[in-house]
Amino acid sequence: MSKTAIITGGNKGIGLAVAKDLISKNYKVIIGCRDISKGKMAEEYLGNNAHFLELDLSKPASVLQFVKQINNNFSEIDVLYNNAGLIYRDFELTEEGYESMISVNYFGAYRLALMLLENLHRSSGRIVQVTSLSMYLAREFNLDFLHSKTGFSPSSRYNLTNLFRSMFALELENKLKKTSISVATAHPGVTKSRQSRPYEVKKIKKSFYTYFSTNIQTGIAPIIQAIEADNVSAERVYAPKIFGFYGQPATMQHNKLVYNEELRNKLWTFTANELNLDL
Repeated sequence: MSKTAIITGGNKGIGLAVAKDLISKNYKVIIGCRDISKGKMAEEYLGNNAHFLELDLSKPASVLQFVKQINNNFSEIDVLYNNAGLIYRDFELTEEGYESMISVNYFGAYRLALMLLENLHRSSGRIVQVTSLSMYLAREFNLDFLHSKTGFSPSSRYNLTNLFRSMFALELENKLKKTSISVATAHPGVTKSRQSRPYEVKKIKKSFYTYFSTNIQTGIAPIIQAIEADNVSAERVYAPKIFGFYGQPATMQHNKLVYNEELRNKLWTFTANELNLDL
């Protein structure tokens, strides 16, 4: 019996490669992305087992419509791979008035996951939350990010969104312990397909980047493992074995802030109140 997976941002890069891999294993894959043209192109490229649905994670109405379409057309979802995200964007506010990277990378992932829990529960499904090496560069827990440009930089804000993604995944796992839903986190390391590459190359020597970056098939291996492994936990992140940059998939520790239960609870409560959405 085939399984069904949702991949946000599955129209390109890592998301598209994961979709292709899962389809080769007889999955039905639902591609959620905001660009209709690119979404339809991905659907055509992937074949009959791919289905595109429009999804803009920065817009609550779009997320709600996406979830309604899922529930109306797919009785059970086996995997939600929260892959979509913005990388190193200049300061910009969404229609809701939130900074765009926080809105898409974190709020959007939180909102979508919680709204799909009932469907995931029916299949004893799994949520796989993408994160990034940049999580380790987040040095402090900061909730002063909603509207203010004060102290903003694209890199520090992106780092913070990935810290929040990991904290969210671990806290969600704790809250779902009495259910059949499992939660995992994963990142691909540094791949040659990454949207962040132009920015990263400016920050480090090109030769260093070329040496440590890996091809996309190697990059998706930790993600596929997080999707398919029998026993997973958000306590550790699936990542490339060699310093998280490249190599075969392994598990590694999160940023130490992720394990601070008080901070995780603070983030969850804040988010639940801000979005008016809780378990």
